[in-house]
Amino acid sequence: MSIVTSEATVAEGELKSLYGRYKALAISASAAVILEAPLDGVAVGAEQLLADCRAAARAGGPHAAQLAVCASAASSLYDLVVRAGGHEVLEAELDRARASHRELRREVWNVVPCEYVPCCADDHHIHRS
Repeated sequence: MSIVTSEATVAEGELKSLYGRYKALAISASAAVILEAPLDGVAVGAEQLLADCRAAARAGGPHAAQLAVCASAASSLYDLVVRAGGHEVLEAELDRARASHRELRREVWNVVPCEYVPCCADDHHIHRS
């Protein structure tokens, strides 16, 4: 195993980890808003994620572009969670968070294979007569 391969593998693992944390926080924030639950814990997690994403992006490496997008998406999520904690969220804020999420997903999928494959995408789906 070469050093380059090892560095790429470590960088991919870090990207997967940050992306997983981002998704978990986005789902938690959505659920909390829907249930009108407090967002304090989500805000703390989003702030920690943002700091970690920014640090990873500054470090560079083989997936620096994806890590920069991760930091941007984490920033949008954090801003949205903080705003939702005390005020009504504006549609423009939701749109910004959704757009940053889609961009992050596209960038991550450039490195990590797609997580979701529609059930009809393989040869095993049920054919109706």
